[in-house]
Amino acid sequence: MAEPSTSAGVSLTVIFVALLGPMAGPYALIAFAALAGAMWPLSASTTATRLAGAWLLLRCTSMAIVLTAFLASGIERVWAIPANEALAPVALIIGALGNGWRPVFEAIGIAIKTLVGRAASGGRQ
Repeated sequence: MAEPSTSAGVSLTVIFVALLGPMAGPYALIAFAALAGAMWPLSASTTATRLAGAWLLLRCTSMAIVLTAFLASGIERVWAIPANEALAPVALIIGALGNGWRPVFEAIGIAIKTLVGRAASGGRQ
């Protein structure tokens, strides 16, 4: 009598995880942290349909996936925190920002204007 579940599939899964796990680990970490962060804007928004909610979740998650590596490497250069340790918190925060990027860009713009104003005045207030 044949086994009710085959061990071949389980064996192949174990082999692939053992071989590819160290390479896929950071990518899976970023994806799951970004998805967890994207749940916050989804829970706070009022979407008309499930498709609109899925679109919001996909947008927030994909933005976090794209931006995480750049910001984590910047954090590593500025504050000497290893990039591989900053991946999950950075992805979570970017995903949690959701559609709230406008205030972030406005704050960056104000900071740049202040720096340019100080540089133009020669450092005097």
